[in-house]
Amino acid sequence: MNIGISFIGLALFIVTNVACAQGIESVPVPNVNFDANFFESGSQNKYGVIVLTGSGGGKADYTAERIASMGYDVLSLAYFDRVGTSVVPETLELIPLEYFDAPKKWLIERPGTRHDGVILYGLSKGAELALVLASFDDDYKAVVALAPSYVVWEGQGSQRGSSSPSSWSRNGQGLPFVPYISREERDRLGFTNMHAASLTNEVAVENAQIGVERINGPILLLSGGMDDAWPSSSMGDKICTTVNSETESKCEHVTYEDGDHLLSRYQTESFAEVARFLNSVAP
Repeated sequence: MNIGISFIGLALFIVTNVACAQGIESVPVPNVNFDANFFESGSQNKYGVIVLTGSGGGKADYTAERIASMGYDVLSLAYFDRVGTSVVPETLELIPLEYFDAPKKWLIERPGTRHDGVILYGLSKGAELALVLASFDDDYKAVVALAPSYVVWEGQGSQRGSSSPSSWSRNGQGLPFVPYISREERDRLGFTNMHAASLTNEVAVENAQIGVERINGPILLLSGGMDDAWPSSSMGDKICTTVNSETESKCEHVTYEDGDHLLSRYQTESFAEVARFLNSVAP
């Protein structure tokens, strides 16, 4: 079932596409098989950061610029684009994890960045993606996930109301995912949130859990207790419980009790947490 852009994508579009305010200019990355803007900080020997937007598609340039202003070279990377103006797909379905190898390599090989890995920063659907990528690849040295998910979700196709395959694929196969419950079943169960209702599918949830225990580096999760897009706060708790049962204190979860999906009221505070975390990973 495709829930479309809805308010998640709209919120992401507003938050991630406002004008940059820190004075760091971006340039499109030319002559590559991926779609990204590059923000160069001028710093040396720090991990580069790849920023992944959410279900609105396109690029999260505002977030990328904020991270660059902290002293990190940043790629604002598109992995799908609903308006059809990019080399990436127009729908969020079966996005191959292999697509991200080229931008990762490009950033690692930049003269000013560390050459042993990169950091991932994901928002909403991009947070889900960041955790998935890091669970399969040790080159990702740390993860920041704003409004995280502990499961892979059904993709989002072009036809509202139709079923879609998984959001992500690996080696040509879709990853196990949680399908969206029907609105009728959601209402019957007494839920107002589609994602929360879909998590009652215990078999699908068990199969679709992201292997966060395999992630190589530290993890910072940021969530709002009043997130009405999906239950990011409780899902973040599950992620850290799983990770920290393997390696104590590797996962940190900062929750703003009255915060919304993308912490629109807590931009200053949440970016301060990100700066602190990044400095601890790559001072």
